Amino acid sequence: MIRYRARAVLLLFLLLNLTACSSWQNIGPVSPGRFIELDQPERVRVYMRGGDQVELERPAVDGDELVVPGVSMPLADILRLEVRRFDAVRTIKWVGSGVLGGLSLLLLWDGSFDLSRL
Repeated sequence: MIRYRARAVLLLFLLLNLTACSSWQNIGPVSPGRFIELDQPERVRVYMRGGDQVELERPAVDGDELVVPGVSMPLADILRLEVRRFDAVRTIKWVGSGVLGGLSLLLLWDGSFDLSRL
């Protein structure tokens, strides 16, 4: 029974760290309109003049406006555009800490560590 608990704890730590695999990243020097036309992202985060921040689903470009169902905003008012992308450094950090935490928990739980039990 303990053997299965140890595996379950380790899998739980790995599962919790899957959320670290992506983060919001700036699109860089590309214009927001051109980026949305070419990449067609599912979701974007837009920073507007005046300090407003908005997350939009399925954005499209119509002329000089960014359009989502029910809302349109001029592309000239967009200061920065971010998309959610895979982040390797963050993933390695979190998965590594999760594995180390799981192994530490196993050591504390059993009092001994035996690789053949995994």
